Amino acid sequence: MNETVVGSLPLTVTLDVSDIPLGYGGRVIMWVFTFSMCISIPLNAAIMAACFYRGFNSPMLMYIALSSLADTLWGVVVISSYFSRIIAKRKIISFNECLVQLFCIHCALFHQFLTTWLMYIDRHWAIFWPYSYVALMVNKGGAVKLVIVVLTIGLLLGVSYVVVPTTMVYCNYSVVVHDAGCVSSHVARSACRNVNPSLIYSLFFQYLVYGLTGFTALYSTWCIVRKCRKSSTEANLKALHTCFTQLFASLAQFISLIVISVLKRFLRIPTFGFILDLLSSVTPALVNPLIFGFRMQEIRSTIVLAFHKMQIIRHEKPFNLGVNVVTGNDNIERKKSEN
Repeated sequence: MNETVVGSLPLTVTLDVSDIPLGYGGRVIMWVFTFSMCISIPLNAAIMAACFYRGFNSPMLMYIALSSLADTLWGVVVISSYFSRIIAKRKIISFNECLVQLFCIHCALFHQFLTTWLMYIDRHWAIFWPYSYVALMVNKGGAVKLVIVVLTIGLLLGVSYVVVPTTMVYCNYSVVVHDAGCVSSHVARSACRNVNPSLIYSLFFQYLVYGLTGFTALYSTWCIVRKCRKSSTEANLKALHTCFTQLFASLAQFISLIVISVLKRFLRIPTFGFILDLLSSVTPALVNPLIFGFRMQEIRSTIVLAFHKMQIIRHEKPFNLGVNVVTGNDNIERKKSEN
């Protein structure tokens, strides 16, 4: 690499995907995951619409709607980055566009995990300190304030991942990023100085959020199961049911992201890594709506009710059309008899 330090930020970024299969097989894989992502968008939209229809009458419905939104944004951002590079064959992008990708990817990622963390905090608080939970979270709008705080933290973290690359020193006006999109670690390795502090910063906050969410999920689930397993009251059974629903959604996140990252590190097969990257982006958006839709009574009943209404409307239209035709024929016959 040329070690002449440039006086400003790079102008362009070259996305090097030489390890990714770009032939017919790679494009077919890309189209399959793109189609899967397109299926997940209406599924998540249905979950959000069901929560909105319920008027967010419980904080958990608000968290689920936010989680569905974060899952959708995460999948759309990652899949669109791969689609742009592999299908549209955009090899060179501007550095500003790279920074926008950095913000979108990490902001969606942090919101995914922080929203999951918020769900566990809410359930834990509601079960172990119910009186203060009702007083602060339900009656005084504490849930909305907590959501605003968490979203602000995720937004600030996303912005910081845009600021960090601007503090590094680059040796060319065009840098090479060895990925289909701009991720913090790959962008940091394209610089020639101040690389290690940027890598440490990005990895520290990512694994801090992962660890915080994972620890909260395991600890809260363990405490709730211990408290509720010997009780047969309806409230405790409902809490246990909600707890396992959250656990299934968390497993979809962690398995799709962390376990896949570990597999990629040990199994250095380009095609396999390419498929795992796409799988990690699509899985939460595709699986979580099914988990919430089948296991949450409020969401399931709302979706079933909407489906039944659509069926009734669809069957009523031909009937109304037939009635109008018959009525029109009667009017014609009546006019003929009057003449």
